[in-house]
Amino acid sequence: MTATQQPQQAAASGASTRAVDLISRHEHALSPKGQFNRLRVLYHDGMAGSLIDHVPLTLPDLAPGLGGLRIAQISDLHVGRPRRRHERIIALVGELDVDFVFLTGDYMNVPGDEANAMAMLERLVPRLKPRLGVLGVFGNHDSWEIRRLCKDLPMRWLADECVAFADGAIHVIGFESHHHRHLDALAMLADMDRQGLTTAAQTRRGEEAPGPLRLVLSHYPMYLPTVADLGADVMFSGHTHGGQLRLPGHKALMNSSDLPLRLSSGILRHRRTLCAVSRGLGESWVPLRFFCRPHLPIYTLHRGPLPGSHTDHIENVNPW
Repeated sequence: MTATQQPQQAAASGASTRAVDLISRHEHALSPKGQFNRLRVLYHDGMAGSLIDHVPLTLPDLAPGLGGLRIAQISDLHVGRPRRRHERIIALVGELDVDFVFLTGDYMNVPGDEANAMAMLERLVPRLKPRLGVLGVFGNHDSWEIRRLCKDLPMRWLADECVAFADGAIHVIGFESHHHRHLDALAMLADMDRQGLTTAAQTRRGEEAPGPLRLVLSHYPMYLPTVADLGADVMFSGHTHGGQLRLPGHKALMNSSDLPLRLSSGILRHRRTLCAVSRGLGESWVPLRFFCRPHLPIYTLHRGPLPGSHTDHIENVNPW
């Protein structure tokens, strides 16, 4: 073999190797396994990648001592049959380093799922160890039976009620959510008045001494305008699953609410109130998600300007 033949043979050999590799990749893509792996790019089963999303929230009237407050949100588990994702969530929540954990409804999927949903919650809730408290509300999928059973869990359930923390510096409000009821703001205000919390809430925005931080739990995000009228700072909601089945670019096809599809998930703003709409951790109707990863958001509060602009419309200032 001559010196000129050796490079030519090496080049031919390299080209052959690349061709074989290219054919192999195409064969794999056309195989059932290859098609399945391509589908996993679109379909999220919650086993690949992190479920945690860290989300900063800036509030102009946040008291200096509350900067850095951390809140985890668990929403829309929709437990039916046991799933691998549930084991991952249970392991994950024991490692959360937060001040509050808020549960925002739909822990079961359909009637008859109460036993499996309670088995999940009885393992999950005791592992939650926030510094200030675990609070929750129910969603439209939660039957009266599971609401009764959940009363024994080591956490505080809120139904048109307000609870004060940090010597009154934080008010956490929870609205009862059921498809047969509408938001009862008067019941919540009456509860605040009984506790003497309405006077403290009047020393709010624009004054030298900031009023209490007011956080709202509501399964339904479409209550945002009413909650804004009540002067809340942030509302935490679920229900929409972020659309669950989406097109690329956060384009939801449906969201089971009165909100426009562009408001299906993310940080919404109405006037001076923010609303964090979680994509949730489960699915309803079909156990599929397309371009819509399940997540467990952790919000960190800071003092700063509100994102977006003041408007009478609802704006999505941080879609996810």
